[in-house]
Amino acid sequence: MDLAFIRTNAPLLLEGAAMTVALAILALLGATLGGVVVAGLTTGRLRPLRWLGNTFVELMRNTPILVQIFVLYFGMPALGLRPSAFASTVLALSLQNSAYIGEIYRAGLESVHPRQREAALALGMLPRTALRTIIAPQAFRRILPPLGNQFIIIVKDTSVASTIAVAELTQAGKLLLDRSAAPYETFATVALFYLAMSAAVAGLLKLVTLRYPVRV
Repeated sequence: MDLAFIRTNAPLLLEGAAMTVALAILALLGATLGGVVVAGLTTGRLRPLRWLGNTFVELMRNTPILVQIFVLYFGMPALGLRPSAFASTVLALSLQNSAYIGEIYRAGLESVHPRQREAALALGMLPRTALRTIIAPQAFRRILPPLGNQFIIIVKDTSVASTIAVAELTQAGKLLLDRSAAPYETFATVALFYLAMSAAVAGLLKLVTLRYPVRV
């Protein structure tokens, strides 16, 4: 293990890590908000909307993220749209993970006993008020662990952006490998960067989980 090599080339990998963080943050925001839409569709009362939401979930969950990125990056120009490699990656990660996060939201809402909603309505609350003040806070506490796992998956999945030449961490490692022929030092360091980022997300979610424990 050549520590001098790692110290010398750390700035290049740090630049890639910064791009990875930017991709992950934007994808996290997109997927978190998109998950709300997906959960609203799949739990809605209108059958066409439920069908639309469930179809989207199945499409996103059963096709690889790499294929989705290629469809957006290479396919959208046929429609007159030319998204950048960065935008294509963020959009693909947001769409796929909004399906997973939407299902996490749905499961969290359905885990709250129906009598909670019935009791709130019996007290004169409007359905949206019952959802906001009674059901959603309980569901939020229950979805934190699986939501944290999904956030970590998003961080790791940013590595597929290297296939369309986004200058993120994995791409930086590949460029460094091409000019140095030091695979062990390069990708051991890349792995440590990913480990550090994933651990930071896990630690943050752990603090939130401790702040909002599930009440039984």
